[in-house]
Amino acid sequence: MSSELHKYIETAIEKKKSLLNAEVINFPNEKKMDNLKTGTHDFWQINDQSNNDQLKAVIGICFTFGSLILIGLYSNFI
Repeated sequence: MSSELHKYIETAIEKKKSLLNAEVINFPNEKKMDNLKTGTHDFWQINDQSNNDQLKAVIGICFTFGSLILIGLYSNFI
């Protein structure tokens, strides 16, 4: 039992030593605007390739509301 406890203590000490030897990463305070595309789009476009999933969601919601309106109108007039 004492040998298992001794191994556990050794591994815990090694983990603490490796934690204390960790390096700190410094991030820049200011973002560089050179990497970003500025001025290409003045507004958000839903049909961009990067917004494909959002376009499908908007089309699905519009289709759902449209079909509910048509079913409601059909049920009221007939």
